[in-house]
Amino acid sequence: MNLHVAGIETEAGTAGFICRATDGLWTAIERALDNGYGLVFVTNGDGEAIGRLTLQDLRQALRDGVHLGHASLGEIVRPGSLDDTDSPVAPVLDERRRIVGIEKRPDAIFLPVAEPDLSHAELRNLMDAFLSTWISSTGEYITRFESSFAARTGMSHGVATSNGTVSLHLALAALGISPGDEVIVPDLTFAASANVVIHLGATPVLVDVDPLTWCITPEAIERAITPRTRAVMPVHVFGRPAPMTEIRDLALRHGLFVVEDCAEAHGAAYDGQPVGSFSDVASFSFFANKIVTTGEGGICVTGNADLARRMRMLRDHGMRPERRYWHEEAGYNFRMTNLQASIGCAQLERMDGFLAMRRRVHEGYEAALRHLPGIAFPPPMPARYEPVTWFSCALVPAQARPQLIEACRQANIDLRPFFHGLSSMPAYRRYARKCPHSERLSACGINLPTSRKVDTQTITRIAEIFAGVLTGNGGRSEAE
Repeated sequence: MNLHVAGIETEAGTAGFICRATDGLWTAIERALDNGYGLVFVTNGDGEAIGRLTLQDLRQALRDGVHLGHASLGEIVRPGSLDDTDSPVAPVLDERRRIVGIEKRPDAIFLPVAEPDLSHAELRNLMDAFLSTWISSTGEYITRFESSFAARTGMSHGVATSNGTVSLHLALAALGISPGDEVIVPDLTFAASANVVIHLGATPVLVDVDPLTWCITPEAIERAITPRTRAVMPVHVFGRPAPMTEIRDLALRHGLFVVEDCAEAHGAAYDGQPVGSFSDVASFSFFANKIVTTGEGGICVTGNADLARRMRMLRDHGMRPERRYWHEEAGYNFRMTNLQASIGCAQLERMDGFLAMRRRVHEGYEAALRHLPGIAFPPPMPARYEPVTWFSCALVPAQARPQLIEACRQANIDLRPFFHGLSSMPAYRRYARKCPHSERLSACGINLPTSRKVDTQTITRIAEIFAGVLTGNGGRSEAE
């Protein structure tokens, strides 16, 4: 039997949701992770559906030690659980209660704007790292993740850190950025980009972004250079690469360091070269909403072996690796754990799939929303730019944005506004400059849910909500 109904997976799509009553706990855990919905349906020997198990159920069973007694899923499944109305998916049953399809229920649960995409691969790596007992900042996964991620970015050295913010901090500290120095930073970026400059006693010089790329430009950088400028920090915002060939050439002419903030742009490229490979040091974040995640985590990548050694020393309390407990400088504890890196290794192997999924989601939004009044998507970039989708995002009328966010919240859907331009916030008032493009994007930008749970049915619901709000308030977009 094959079903062809909107929101229903046919027989071919059901396998990842079904476990047999005789299966063990770990089979259900891995399958619930892999299908992305966090649950499985349990069938008996005749193929009859007898109940469902969620990851919450399976976590409780694991804590209770159910696996120690060789219990099967049939012994722990809850009778009547197939009828739970809060399930994000439900089985489609034939007359013999065999599962012949899976019905998606996107309105049954809260849809976050982002969530980590975890599978059996991350779980197996994590368990392996745990069982190795190397759970702190030393272990085979650390070295594997550092070398693999550096190679992916075209750099020869990777220095993993505890989060993306400290990787930026480490990069600037290793380059000697200190009080009296200036670092040029785009106004449209997350606060961490400026914070690390301030924490080192230096001055962030905020500049406006380009309305086409949403990134810093060589022209804006050149206008901001003073005798105190030591570095420039281009940010590849929302997966959109800055023009790095020109920025790198400009920095070389002026004797400036380049520190790329690639937190939102894993896999993007410019002139056929990966972002992260144009700089003295590049920083990536692996927070849970990033394209590749380790929960928390970050990395510095560089082509300079001496700089990599210095970053490793500073990362580990300023201690010489060949002379334990001998501190050359007052360093930091910025280390990533082997447990985090084990997750990162699995994520990196799945990265191309993540990028393809995010691209499909964004294309779906564009097709469904672009005809609505006041909606504008990120402008197409010239051929030299190869952006990726971090969050799928759009520009909407500023006055309608709160209504759109609230209307979607009422429908159990999470939307997020763009972050505020740095010049608009009290923490950066002393560094503020007039940045009209950053100000406009901050006022109009909205991030849409971007995960593998977002399907055609979900996009259609969001489009209907947007249409209801935007056709009701009239007017044209500030983004147009």
